[in-house]
Amino acid sequence: MNTNERFTGELSSISTQIDDLISRVEKILETSSLNRTDENAGLLEIERHLRSTRREVNRLMKDERA
Repeated sequence: MNTNERFTGELSSISTQIDDLISRVEKILETSSLNRTDENAGLLEIERHLRSTRREVNRLMKDERA
């Protein structure tokens, strides 16, 4: 296995872990008794950052394959 394959494998694993974290945050938001948007602002911000991070990781994986 060369370095690029190992790097892509690590990124794939990270992407999967980020997907899991996003799902967990979504579940918290769905089951939360917090009704006001400002009370959920922190969780929504976390979700937004995780989605952005996932896009960047996927972009890196795509660049590695090219």
